[in-house]
Amino acid sequence: MTTISRSVLLDGVELPYEDGDTLMQASVRAGRAIPHLCWHEGLGAHASCRLCVVRVDGRMNAACATRAAAGQVVESEVPDLQARRRSMLQMLFVEGNHFCPSCERSGSCHLQGTAYDAGMLGPHWEEFYPSREVDASHPEVLLDRNRCILCGLCVRASHEVDGKGVFEIGGHGIGAHLVVNSPDGLLGGSTLRRDDLAARICPVGALMPKRVGFSIPIGQRPHDVAPEAVAPPPQPAPVPAALPDAPPPPPRKPRIATVSLAGCFGCHMSLLDIDERLLALVDVIELDRSPLTDLKQVGDLGDCDIGLIEGGLCNSENVEVLREFRARCKVLVAVGACAVNGGLPAQRNALDVQDVLRSVYLTGPGLSPGARIPDDPELPLLLAQVRPLHEVVRIDHVLPGCPPTADAIWALLTALLDGRPPQLARAELRYD
Repeated sequence: MTTISRSVLLDGVELPYEDGDTLMQASVRAGRAIPHLCWHEGLGAHASCRLCVVRVDGRMNAACATRAAAGQVVESEVPDLQARRRSMLQMLFVEGNHFCPSCERSGSCHLQGTAYDAGMLGPHWEEFYPSREVDASHPEVLLDRNRCILCGLCVRASHEVDGKGVFEIGGHGIGAHLVVNSPDGLLGGSTLRRDDLAARICPVGALMPKRVGFSIPIGQRPHDVAPEAVAPPPQPAPVPAALPDAPPPPPRKPRIATVSLAGCFGCHMSLLDIDERLLALVDVIELDRSPLTDLKQVGDLGDCDIGLIEGGLCNSENVEVLREFRARCKVLVAVGACAVNGGLPAQRNALDVQDVLRSVYLTGPGLSPGARIPDDPELPLLLAQVRPLHEVVRIDHVLPGCPPTADAIWALLTALLDGRPPQLARAELRYD
């Protein structure tokens, strides 16, 4: 049967389609894919993630379930829909445990790549940090429910393509979870095979083939983008020639403070990686409290213009320092994954603090006789959970990454020093 090609107007550009096409199918074929998570060519439309919602002739519709029709005017990449998608992506990130630096799927994760494309910088909402089961019983495939976004792709692939019905989604609301159809409920007892579509279709790192993690070099992963040139540093304002009878005071340089809380100090190392550009930076700023100075209190030189905070909140001292920075800095920036979402330290959140201390100091291997849990009153108390900065104080800007690249830090600093809101290019964003 001969197909007839027609077109709709997608964001002002003609998009051809064929008889029977949905808007999603037409957009993917034309290389202008509408953002999505639960759609896959060859499977029936599900319209569950709602990320592909577009405005069709003024009405909201899911692109994966809407047939293309001649003369349609479709809006997708418009500010209100882009903001809606960012919020939905942020909710997906905080509802699960998505720690990109420790995930084998980082760089080839569809959720991560979609968040990059949407310009998502931080989680915005309060992190859930749920404790969910990891099923490693299968010899070839790992199931980590902490990363599952309930897109249903594995469910439909197993039913519609593999013909096995290995997966279902059970429960309701926050209790919804992926169920394995096997006698013991474990993946190892199911009929799933490594080459099944259901084992390969997961858009995140919930279903992963074993023994292939971290095998793609950075720079060659599907969502890696080559870095772009960054702006030159702002130049200090010229100082007028001094008059003999009334010398003008020199202009005060912007004052910057930095600190490392619960983390690895990698973000400060990335700051130093801006290399010779540091020489241009020190000409136009003044450093307050920082590991790079001997100043012990933020604001020793007066109120700060910019505070850069690396690391999350692990103990009571971290919280005290953060609040002091908020009180003394006009602009506060959360730098790096630990500051933005808790990062790797937050992976202890599924455990009880006392259990962690007993394991480290009392029951772990290699401990000396008479070991005890430290209880010096000078030691800050551990928080029950590691928290990101924005859950305790207002954060003005976030810079994700583990660590952020030197170019990203440079672009953010030069924008703030120049009085511009930071607008980071896609190539300057990293979650891992």
